[in-house]
Amino acid sequence: MDLLKFNPQQSCTTADFWAELAERKLNTYHLSETPVHIQAWYGPCRYAEVPSQLQLDVSSFQADAIARQGVHSVPGQLCNFNTVESFKNCDKTHILQREGARIWSDIISGAAEERPELLSRFVLLSHGDLKHYVFHYWFGFPALKPPAPIIAAAPRSLASALQEEAALVASACDEWLRPGQVSNAPFWLLAPPAGGESSWRALPLSAWQQLSSGTGGSAGAAGRVLLAASDPSNMPGVPGWPLRNLLLLVATRWHLEQVQVLCVRESRTGRVDPESSFLMEVQLPDIPEAWRSQSDAAGPEAVGWQANAQGKLLPKVMDLGPVMSPHQLAEQAVDLNLRLMRWRAAPSLDTARMSGTKCLLLGAGTLGCAVARTLLAWGVRHITFVDSSTVSFSNPVRQSLYSFNDCLNGGRPKAVAASEALEAIFPSVVSEGVELSIPMPGHPPVTEQQADIMRQELARLDALVSSHDAVFLLTDTRESRWLPAVLAAAHGKVAVTSAVGFDTFLVMRHGGPPPCDADGRSQDASHRLGCYFCNDVVAPVNSTRDRTLDQQCTVARPGLAPVAGALAVELLAAVVQHPQGVNAPPPSSDTNPDASPLGPVPHMIRGQLSGFSQVCMEGRAFSQCTACSAAVVQQYKEHGWDFIHSVIKSPAALEQLTGLAQLQEEAAARWAEDEDEEAQGVEKTGAVQKQEGEGSAGAPPGDEGGGGSGGDEDWTEL
Repeated sequence: MDLLKFNPQQSCTTADFWAELAERKLNTYHLSETPVHIQAWYGPCRYAEVPSQLQLDVSSFQADAIARQGVHSVPGQLCNFNTVESFKNCDKTHILQREGARIWSDIISGAAEERPELLSRFVLLSHGDLKHYVFHYWFGFPALKPPAPIIAAAPRSLASALQEEAALVASACDEWLRPGQVSNAPFWLLAPPAGGESSWRALPLSAWQQLSSGTGGSAGAAGRVLLAASDPSNMPGVPGWPLRNLLLLVATRWHLEQVQVLCVRESRTGRVDPESSFLMEVQLPDIPEAWRSQSDAAGPEAVGWQANAQGKLLPKVMDLGPVMSPHQLAEQAVDLNLRLMRWRAAPSLDTARMSGTKCLLLGAGTLGCAVARTLLAWGVRHITFVDSSTVSFSNPVRQSLYSFNDCLNGGRPKAVAASEALEAIFPSVVSEGVELSIPMPGHPPVTEQQADIMRQELARLDALVSSHDAVFLLTDTRESRWLPAVLAAAHGKVAVTSAVGFDTFLVMRHGGPPPCDADGRSQDASHRLGCYFCNDVVAPVNSTRDRTLDQQCTVARPGLAPVAGALAVELLAAVVQHPQGVNAPPPSSDTNPDASPLGPVPHMIRGQLSGFSQVCMEGRAFSQCTACSAAVVQQYKEHGWDFIHSVIKSPAALEQLTGLAQLQEEAAARWAEDEDEEAQGVEKTGAVQKQEGEGSAGAPPGDEGGGGSGGDEDWTEL
């Protein structure tokens, strides 16, 4: 037999453990250095490369923490010091000996047989510099020194030692380690089959007296009883640190000189592995009678301070400044759900691509607030608001980024208030509020000064669209969305429109920029998706003129905007994740629907609350569109403010530029021609009816009665 060696216990603490300690130090512990009860967990080793570590996290401070599958809870003492000097100068020998005395007392009293986890008590000394989130800490795992060295025969794997019975023993251990058992103790007994049984049984340590006395149907079987230990060590044939105190209990309480010990380890699948688990015969020392006294002074000496990364018996230092500040913790928490998506739901999801998307929100009203909050949930870090209005008393109940105080003294500017609210919710967001009025067709400047202001605001808006990756069109009127639609097409940006009625909503993405030849003429764009204005055959005009109050305000059911806003962000997420980005095809023409982790990307989503229905639709780009056609985009690129100024003064200029005026004239002529033909047909038919004496008008067979379709015959209803 050789001297039995033990692999020292390893520890692991998570960031949220130290965050919770900092929070409790500030709000609960204050200047108290009284030891605090905590708990930690360890389990059988599963990997040959690394041992199983004693783990501490935020739930270590909870006395009623839920039991965890496959691991064992062990009690510990946290000694947190107010200064780094008191941490360094504390009597560490006394602290470890005190914990060792508790373990020895539990052995002598029998408490450790009833609660074997008491044998694995630990102590944690710590000091935290909460200004810089630097923590000094030192783990102690008290192990009682035996009166003489413990020796053991060469270990053998469970499979080779018990052969046919190895699977039965492993099965019994699996049952013990699975959740729902009476005990989750790290140590237990394995009794061989008895009384006609065919399976090994896993029993608590407290069952030893029955087994050794021959009661409980185990007469004559005590000689084959195995002492099982959940082994955290990964070293072949070398048991883990917790076994030391268990062997001393066996020698002291059961008066055994030898014992068969099974060190239980698991495979990567979480089942007991007969090949890595090993069995060994251990020779136990005699325990002096003086030790058996209940007096603490009579007990054995305790050792077990954990070495640092350099292998020296010195404290460890953990600098968690980058992750322990509240802002950084919030940032980790925001990203957690997104990262968990990649585990199973969407393994190829590129969370960094979404969080790095710079979003421009045109409109900070009900839709703007809903979109901004959902963007935060997606981890978006750059959000800019554009709005020219102020917060009114009717806003906070519907617009989630504002409060009552924002309405006072005439109301704060919405863009600024929304930006500050986002930063209060998530300090790591880079948000800006821009007060800006969007130049609109049909809203001409009255003075030269107003014209100059509009020119400057166009330049600012152009720069904003150019510097962002995605633009949300969330304004109240149709004409206010025209210029942003033009700019998005000119700069090739992703544009998403969200609009609501009383109980209906529309969410759509604009297609990519128009393809043009060298002269700026529109090329074949049959494959390109349309924009918000592609269904119009007239230019946008002033829609606020001669309107009643309910027509001036967006009167909608309160739950509509949050739905439309959330769908707008989800549509953006789908576009961003698609390999073709802004040019992602709609589901009907997507030849590779699995290209994006979020699935096919619809063009538009229309829904209504009256029937709680929703439908995805699509429409192709209109070559004569007043916003995204090649003629309009090229005209803006070449003439800039002069072109926009002309449209603002006279929206009909758009119809002339795009050819809509000619289309309207042709449609009107066709309509007039059809009306003439219809009138002539009615007059002729009336004469025939009068001649025949019929009293009702009707079209002759084969005559559809005229009535041209105007310019609508080439349109597909969306």
